Amino acid sequence: MSNQLKWYTVLSYCLIPIALFFAFLDTLILLSSLANPSVLIMVFIVACLVIYTFTSFKFLKKGIEREQAQTKKLKEWIKVNAFVSLFLCSLFFINSISILISTNDVLMGYINDFIQQQSGFPAQVTSKMILSILKGVSVFLLITSIIGIVHIRTTLRLVKQYDYLFE
Repeated sequence: MSNQLKWYTVLSYCLIPIALFFAFLDTLILLSSLANPSVLIMVFIVACLVIYTFTSFKFLKKGIEREQAQTKKLKEWIKVNAFVSLFLCSLFFINSISILISTNDVLMGYINDFIQQQSGFPAQVTSKMILSILKGVSVFLLITSIIGIVHIRTTLRLVKQYDYLFE
């Protein structure tokens, strides 16, 4: 097994718990979309990341490692969901970088404005707590986006390289 395939396998196993987490979030978003149908686009985009992760993992395990023939349908599922997932991971990357390079003073201004606009906001939740949560989520999304972008680029390259496996 080449080094590229070893890294790809490691990235695939890293993406699985992330995809499971996003699948859980997606079901919560789906429930909230019953009240607001415009949220369904977000449900679709997050679902594409989950579908991409598991279809690419199937391609890795059955196609690349076992050299079993794969259906053209699987190839199309991988490609379509890869492009939507690439869009989502790019958004994660850009947003994470913009939050992480912003100064705490600028972020605290946004957080304080947000708190003032919310009626009945709990007093126990401070702006410093929100800032630390925001930074933590940004780091998580930055790592997720980097893993996702590298994985997607590698998957699309491997789909082209192993094109003969797709019937």
